[in-house]
Amino acid sequence: MTLPGRPFWVIVHRWAGLTLALFLALAGLTGSLLPWFDELDAATAPAMQNAAPPRPGQAPLDPLAVRAALLARHPAARVDFVYLTREDGRADRLYATWIDPQTGLERADRPDWDDVFINPWTGEEQGHRRYGAIRQGVKNLMPFLYQLHFSLALGPWGLFAMGLAALVWTLDCFVGFYLTLPPGALGKAGFLRRWRPSWKLRYPSTGYKLTFDLHRAGGLWLWPILLVFALSSVSFNLPQVYRPALALLGGQDSEAMLEAAALPRPRWTPALDFPAAARRGAELAAQEATRRGLALPGDGRAWLWYVPSAGLYVYGVKSSADVARDGGGTRIAFDGNSGALRSVTLPTGARAADTLTTWIVALHMAQVGGIAWRIAVTLIGLGTTVLSVTGVLIWLRKRSARAGRRLKASTRAVPV
Repeated sequence: MTLPGRPFWVIVHRWAGLTLALFLALAGLTGSLLPWFDELDAATAPAMQNAAPPRPGQAPLDPLAVRAALLARHPAARVDFVYLTREDGRADRLYATWIDPQTGLERADRPDWDDVFINPWTGEEQGHRRYGAIRQGVKNLMPFLYQLHFSLALGPWGLFAMGLAALVWTLDCFVGFYLTLPPGALGKAGFLRRWRPSWKLRYPSTGYKLTFDLHRAGGLWLWPILLVFALSSVSFNLPQVYRPALALLGGQDSEAMLEAAALPRPRWTPALDFPAAARRGAELAAQEATRRGLALPGDGRAWLWYVPSAGLYVYGVKSSADVARDGGGTRIAFDGNSGALRSVTLPTGARAADTLTTWIVALHMAQVGGIAWRIAVTLIGLGTTVLSVTGVLIWLRKRSARAGRRLKASTRAVPV
């Protein structure tokens, strides 16, 4: 058996590109803003998101005390995730759910908010929003753009559609790369000389030539990082494909571990409360760091998450195995009743497949490389949009040319 020839792959690339054009253009445009999510989000509602001590030198409240006070004011709410460290100048942000423990469903009498911002020094609730609900105004602009980016703001169906688009994009990366190679020249003398024009914009160049060169050369220069973004998008949106592939390579998915530990019924109230669980998580993290030869630098974001479906707490902390600037990728899972250690997930160093996933996700989320990489991700997002638009323009031009040739042929065939 032989592989299909170049004309077949041209057709595959054409239809894959046309199918993906809207998805990638939207993802590229919204993704160009997301490296600056925190800054832009705070700018849309500074009175809600920013905070300062009423008096110089005043000590802030403990984050767990802030959570407890919120739950005392709203007894029907659940807050199962809390950051244990803070960002300077920002309000504490808590995400509330309104679940009826008897049914496991959202309560009918829930308020129209799930995101609440609280002053760390006074405990005052500075503002609320229902995450991503653009009808509530500009304070939800960035969450709405984030939802557009990963799910078209259409919930699970949009998430699945973007996952399929990411999978097609991943495969099409290789097809597009193949089509930049000079036909019949692979492995022959002069290959690099014949391939060199594919990396360049012809000068002078206008109109169709410029569009074609932007598409081909832009795709080549961005190809490695586009593949990283495509693969990481599959990991975000299509875990039913990514997880088995990761497992084949020896990887361990922490979300899959939580799903495998699911109880017959959710354990809504564990024996360990959040303060006790925070202490136990820190203790286990220190023990595991010593045993594994890891350092815990003490900076970055530490967090605690309770998972009722599994009855487990997950404690996140920054260790020397982390690559993301905020850390928190080193995860310790332990039983919510006994405190017994259940699993340790390291972002790097334990398994090559997990290290690969950590890096592609950190690159996608602009969590490495400082401000320079954040700027680069913005430019890459805009470049992805340019590639999508130029691909459609090339198709339209060729389609018009084919229609013109058919019209001329039919005109010559008509007897005079």
